[in-house]
Amino acid sequence: MQDVEEEFVDRPDQFEKLLSDAEKPHYDGCPNNYTKLSAIVRLYNLKAANGWSDKSFSDLLVAISDMLPQPNELYTSMYQVKKTMSSLGMGYEKIHACRNDCVLYRKEYKDLECCPVCGVSRWKLEKNKDTNKKSVPAKVIWYIPLIPRFRRLFRNDTHANNLTWHATGRIKDGMLRHPADAPQWKTIDILYPEFGKDSRNLRLGLAADGMNPHSNQSTSYSMWHVILVNYNLPPHLCMKRKFVMLTMLISGPKQPGNDIDVFLAPLVEDLKLLWEEGVECFDGYRNETFNLRATLLWTINDFPAYGNLSGYSVKGYKACPICGNDTCSERLKHGKKICYMGHRRFLPQAHQFRKQRKKFNGRPEHEKASQPLTGVQILESVSDLHVEFGKGKGNISVNGTWKKNQFSLICHTGKTYMCVIILM
Repeated sequence: MQDVEEEFVDRPDQFEKLLSDAEKPHYDGCPNNYTKLSAIVRLYNLKAANGWSDKSFSDLLVAISDMLPQPNELYTSMYQVKKTMSSLGMGYEKIHACRNDCVLYRKEYKDLECCPVCGVSRWKLEKNKDTNKKSVPAKVIWYIPLIPRFRRLFRNDTHANNLTWHATGRIKDGMLRHPADAPQWKTIDILYPEFGKDSRNLRLGLAADGMNPHSNQSTSYSMWHVILVNYNLPPHLCMKRKFVMLTMLISGPKQPGNDIDVFLAPLVEDLKLLWEEGVECFDGYRNETFNLRATLLWTINDFPAYGNLSGYSVKGYKACPICGNDTCSERLKHGKKICYMGHRRFLPQAHQFRKQRKKFNGRPEHEKASQPLTGVQILESVSDLHVEFGKGKGNISVNGTWKKNQFSLICHTGKTYMCVIILM
């Protein structure tokens, strides 16, 4: 209860009820000191770990309640459990969006009824009618704020200790055992020593991809999720489900595509705050308050999602984000497809494959591997690009490669410090 007390400053009555449930015995004479709250939390953890359905869990609660001495304090429905658990969990923001992905209805657009860009109504149309359902938004995203979750992690003494493992418990023998051994991590420490000197500052990775939430795979509905991974943790913990943070769900039915920046705006604002200023946070292991900061080091995507996030065109003759304008590509005469045959240039100069002709494109390979563009070079190439988000806008790419110049440049693999440049 100490971990969540700060989150109930504006809801004292709700906190008093939770505190009462945490102290009330499950039933008179209950062994093992189970309380009304601890019993339901234990059962709910079992439900989540074993994938029980809501109906089966409700039936189980009724059966257990009947078996226990009467009267007892056990809830008998999933609805009651959800009401209690939602107050313990982290809050989320439900944000309306334009159906054409032009804007989010937040801040200055919060009270608008129509999109300020395309003029489309904010609400769904009544079935077989021309009127709007003002209670049903046309499109919605769910954003789960980062900062309260980071604060809760650090208030737990065990988690707070694990979040500095990369500095205190890691074997440092020059081998690549952890992301902290990577040159990108070390580059951040060199370029920004104030950030690097506190091992509690977080290094994050972002993953985004689409999924079909329905069991019917013939449906083309695409919902996108955005997940953050905390690389401060030891390798055996950073990919555990409890530490992988779902930060955003973007509803379909179509993927956001190049307009994903519109939906990522709340997340980028939190990341900018954590990078530029930081937030006050309590360290439960060291029993002190400190200023927590964070940076986004990497993104993890398949190639199409990489294109959506980065704004780089991953189709056509210049689809390689490393080679850029030097991409070796050609169109197959009969297959009518574009193929990329320049991969041998990344081999050592004396490699036997460079001289072979028949097994490849009929020509030897003498070219050298292209050097990845730095973040500064990419910013220069897209600085004059004007972007209008929204379906059907038809933005013109720069040299057939870059289609936008905002958030997603952080996922380019050229130089890691570029993420800092973008977020500043």
